[in-house]
Amino acid sequence: MKRYILYFLCFSLFGLSLTSRAQEGERQTLIDPLTVSGTVGTMITSSWNNADLHYTSPFSAIAYANATFNVYGISVPMSVNLINVSAEQFTLSRPSFTINFRPTWRRFTFYLGTAAMNFSNYTYNGISFDGVGMEYRGKKFRFGGFYGNFNHATTFRTQLDDRDAIQFLSDSLLGMNNVAYTTFPQFKRNAYAAHIAVGSLRNYVDLSVLHAADDLNSLPSQWYMYNVFSSEIIDTTLIVRDSTIKGKENLALGLRGHFSFGKWAMFEANLGASFYTPDITREEIVLEGGDDVEAANKIMGGFRKAGLFNVRYGSEVRFAGDALLNLNFQPVTAILTYRFVQPNYTSLGANGFNQNAQTFGANVSTSLLNNTAFLRLNGYLQRDNLDKKQKYTNQVGSYSVTWNNFFGDNVALAVMYNGVTQKQKDGVLEVPEEVRMNQITHSLDISPSYFLSLDNEHTFSLDFNLLQNKNRNKQLAWEGFNVTTTSFGLGYEVYLTGQRLSVDANYDYSLSRSPGNDYNSHCLSGGTTYTILQKENLTLSGNARLTMAFNIEKMETDEIPDEEKLVLNRLAHRMGTEVGPEITNDFSIATRLGATLNYKNRHHASLFFSVSNYSDNIIIGQHVAVNTDVRMQLEYSYSFASRLVKSKKGIK
Repeated sequence: MKRYILYFLCFSLFGLSLTSRAQEGERQTLIDPLTVSGTVGTMITSSWNNADLHYTSPFSAIAYANATFNVYGISVPMSVNLINVSAEQFTLSRPSFTINFRPTWRRFTFYLGTAAMNFSNYTYNGISFDGVGMEYRGKKFRFGGFYGNFNHATTFRTQLDDRDAIQFLSDSLLGMNNVAYTTFPQFKRNAYAAHIAVGSLRNYVDLSVLHAADDLNSLPSQWYMYNVFSSEIIDTTLIVRDSTIKGKENLALGLRGHFSFGKWAMFEANLGASFYTPDITREEIVLEGGDDVEAANKIMGGFRKAGLFNVRYGSEVRFAGDALLNLNFQPVTAILTYRFVQPNYTSLGANGFNQNAQTFGANVSTSLLNNTAFLRLNGYLQRDNLDKKQKYTNQVGSYSVTWNNFFGDNVALAVMYNGVTQKQKDGVLEVPEEVRMNQITHSLDISPSYFLSLDNEHTFSLDFNLLQNKNRNKQLAWEGFNVTTTSFGLGYEVYLTGQRLSVDANYDYSLSRSPGNDYNSHCLSGGTTYTILQKENLTLSGNARLTMAFNIEKMETDEIPDEEKLVLNRLAHRMGTEVGPEITNDFSIATRLGATLNYKNRHHASLFFSVSNYSDNIIIGQHVAVNTDVRMQLEYSYSFASRLVKSKKGIK
C-alpha cells in the first residue's frame, strides 16, 4: 500500500509540472521570477527556583528561520529550527535540526520534511511526521496523502532524580551523582495516510485511512537485548525487549459526511474503525473450521498481502463516532451533539480520546431586546462503562446559562451560572450506598462594567462569584466535601492618551468555608504600560506589574466528627505531625518588568524579568518556608521581504 501512496505523490508532482507549463501562456500579470520573505529569530530564557528544579528548565535557547520562496507564482515555504538547546541540572541536551518545504500552486499544496496534516478525528488528526505529502483542494473534489514516520529510533532516560538545583550542583562537585535512571528505547514508527472527499464544502463525503507500524529492526540490539544489571558507577536499568517495549501496528479507517439543508439545518457525522495490535512480535492468527472460518482467513490474508494489517493474537478492533445537528431559526440557533468511543480505541495517528464513554450535548443561543441582550444555554451528559465491564458506572452532567446585556454604549452586564453533577451508578458490582459518589457544584458569576470616555478612556469593572460544592450522599458521616467560596473583585483601568500611558489596579477578595476549615485571601495587583518612544519607524514601550497576596487559613478541629478526626490523626502520626487548631498566615509577592521594541515593522525585540516569592508551601511532605522563582527572557526577530530576481517584462 505504501508503494501506491509514493506512486500517487510522484505522479501528482509530475502532473503539476506539466500543468504549470501548459498554463504559462495564460498569465497576464507581471510576476517577479523569484521573491523571498520570512522571519529569523532567537529566544533565550533562564529561570531559577529554589524549591523544585523540574518546574522549568534553568536555561533554554532556540534559533529559527522561516522563509517563503515564490517562483513564478508557486509558493515554497521553508522552516528551519537552527538550534534548540535546553539545560537540565546543568547539562546540555542534544540540539535538534528540522527543515520543511511546503510549496503551493493554485489548489495544490506539497509537503516535504517535517509537516502535519489533518484528515479525521479518528484516523489522523495532525500529528507531526517527517516525510512527503500532498493535498489538492478543489470545489467538488479533494484528496491528500503522506508517507513518512512519526517517531525516530532513539533512546532516552527517564530521570528518577528529584533533587533541587543547588543540591545537585553540590553533589556534582563532591562526585555523588550516582542516581538511578531507566534507559527507555523507542522504535522508528513508519506511517502513511490518505483521504479523498467528493462534493462541495456544504455537502460532501470524506473517506480516510491511516497505517502506522513500528520497525523492530530500527533499534540496535544493545539497546534492548541485555538483562537487568547494576553498575558501580551508575545504577542503570536496561530494558528487556519482550517485557517492556512493544512494537505496535495500527490500521484506522474513517468516514465523514457533511450535509446542509438550506440555511436552517446542517448535519455532520464522523465514524472511525481501528484495527490495533499492541505487540507485533506475537503470532498471526490462522483460524480452523468450516466455510465461514475460511472466508475470514481469506479476508485476513487479503489485508496481509496488501500490506494493510496483520491480524495477530492480541489484535483488537474498536469503533468510535460522533454526530452534530445544527438548527438555525433566527434569532434562535441550536446545536445537538453525540459522541461515543469504545474502550481501548487506539489510533497511532490521533489522540485525545475519552475512552469507554458516550456524551450527549445541547447548545441553544438567541438574541433579545433588539440585539442588546444575548442568552446561551449549554448542557452535556457523559456516561462511561460502554462495555459493561467496569465495577461501577460514572455519570457526569454539566449545564450553564450565560446572559450578556448592553445598556447603551457605556454599561454592560454579564451573568453566568454553571452546574456540575457527578453520580456513581452500578456496574459489574453494586455500589454501596454509604460510599456512592453523589455531589453537585454550583457557580454563579456576575460581572458589571462601566466604560467612560472623556479626554481619556476609563473602565470600571466589578465581579462577584459564588461557588458551592455539596455532597448529596446522606449516608456519609462527615460532609467534608461541602465547600462554599465567595469572591469579590474590583478593577479600574485608565488610558492617558496624551501621555501614552495606561494604568490599571485590581483588588480581589475570596472566602472559602467548609465544616473544618476557613480560608481568606486578599490580592492586590497593579500595572502600567508606557510608550517611551513613538515615531514613524520606531516604537519603544515598557511595562511593569506588581502583585501582592495575603492568605489566612484556619482549621477548627472541634467541628470535625470523631470518626473523621481519627482518620486524620492516623495520617498525621505517619507524617510526624499533629492535628489541632491551627492558623496559617501566608504572604506572597510577585513583580514583573518588561520592554518591547519595534523598528520599521521588521525588527521586533522584547525583554522581561520577573521575581516571585511564595511563602509556606508544602512540597512532597516537606515544609518550604520561602519559594523564590526568578525568570528572564530575551526574544528577537527580523522580518524580511525582497525580490531576488526582478521582472523586466510580463509573461505572455
